Amino acid sequence: MKPRLEGSLGVVAFAGLLSACGAPAAMPATLSPAAGDTAMRSVPAARSREFVFTCQNGTVFDCLIYTEHGKLLRTLTTGVESPLGVAAGRDGLLYVANEFADNVLVYSVGGRSLLHELDNGGNAPIDVAVFHDEVAVANEHNVTVFKPGATKPTRTLNDPNVLQGSGVAFDAKGNCYWSMSTETSTVQVDEFVGCKGSPTVLNVRPGSPYGIAFDSSGNLYYASYSSSADGVYRCSGTSACKLVYTQFVDPEYLNFSGDFKDLWLNDPGSSNGSAIDEVDVKTGKTIETITNGLSFFNPPSGVAVAPGPF
Repeated sequence: MKPRLEGSLGVVAFAGLLSACGAPAAMPATLSPAAGDTAMRSVPAARSREFVFTCQNGTVFDCLIYTEHGKLLRTLTTGVESPLGVAAGRDGLLYVANEFADNVLVYSVGGRSLLHELDNGGNAPIDVAVFHDEVAVANEHNVTVFKPGATKPTRTLNDPNVLQGSGVAFDAKGNCYWSMSTETSTVQVDEFVGCKGSPTVLNVRPGSPYGIAFDSSGNLYYASYSSSADGVYRCSGTSACKLVYTQFVDPEYLNFSGDFKDLWLNDPGSSNGSAIDEVDVKTGKTIETITNGLSFFNPPSGVAVAPGPF
């Protein structure tokens, strides 16, 4: 599993360095992932405008809001302490796994204000996912789940073999999934049916799953950082996984657009010196690349998309 630097630059900055070197209130409802933004593409009329949301965990701690053409709208700093994975609700709310503060930040539409801080029970959050009004948080050693309106964990999901958690995602049925490295140095993805109970370990191979996401048909996508298997993989359901996108140096977290036509991911080791990329799922082509406000020492951590207005 990709190393994390405690109390330093964090996993995203560390990943960028490796690549460069060659080596409290009721929570609003109706949440879940959404869609994309960036630079030089005319957006089809059928697609609504959406925000692109990422954070930085390098020499500065902040979160960035972009338009769909990569224009930087605003920078969020309130409450941000070593942000890692992010998520967005279809209602436009924005979620940040706030590692050093042991909480999840919930921002209003467009990040105009900080609405809530979800107390994560002393666990260090690595990634966050939203399904309708339920929130799942991947931590270093477990997954915490918040029921609708909860500001503290409702239940905790565990795997006794975990060494380091990484990604978390929901499928369209509300089952949740956790990617992790184990005590035996393997990498795996756990499924929790109904986002509760004991895990089923999935046969997700090849590569080393880090960030994970599901399309509308229930197919798992994951970013792999393995030196021999870098790239983005797509599974048939949760098995028979194949490498589908190879144009990225160090893909980390990923989330779909609201219409599931595009997949967004952050690539801290990008040849551009850190980037957020949008991939057309059907063609596999990179159709947007955001570098504005990002750098080698302040690469993006996590990416999500949410509906406007701006």
